[in-house]
Amino acid sequence: MIMDFNSSTYDQKFFNFTAAQLSAEREHIVQDIIKKGIGQIINKIKTPATAELLEAQRETVERRFQAAACKGLKALRELDSRVFHVPPHVLHPEHMFFENQYTSEEEEQKTAKLEELKAKYRENMAMLAHLKIEEEKYAAMEDVIQKELEMQDRVQRACSSLNISKLKQYCTQVKPFHLQKEID
Repeated sequence: MIMDFNSSTYDQKFFNFTAAQLSAEREHIVQDIIKKGIGQIINKIKTPATAELLEAQRETVERRFQAAACKGLKALRELDSRVFHVPPHVLHPEHMFFENQYTSEEEEQKTAKLEELKAKYRENMAMLAHLKIEEEKYAAMEDVIQKELEMQDRVQRACSSLNISKLKQYCTQVKPFHLQKEID
């Protein structure tokens, strides 16, 4: 019982509830529902002749309903005591400084991880600088590439305006004539 009292005090002090309070509240609600339910039933079925008899039997009926609900409420009370209990390993607000205390091994691991992240950051910054330089190089070449594309377009338009079949015919005529002069 002393452990139960200490546990209840602990729950009440740090978490503002106890399992006994929750169970008592539930039992009070059930009793209130029973009383109101019986009152409504009596009001619906009473007549002037039966009103006195129903009021006389009201307490007996309420006790029977409460006795029937008692078994279920007892099981719920036991469940509450198991479920609504804050374990002692839960940190209180006053013990928050314990949360971030590390052993020397954990601190070494965190320091090593930090150094690893710093090295990775430096690598990433170097890669970013390299990519910026490369971007500037390609940006400088963009004008030259644009001029080259324009020249290709002009050549393509000029070639498309030529009649290639006539050019072939001209070449075949000039060739035999040129060969004939060499033979003479």
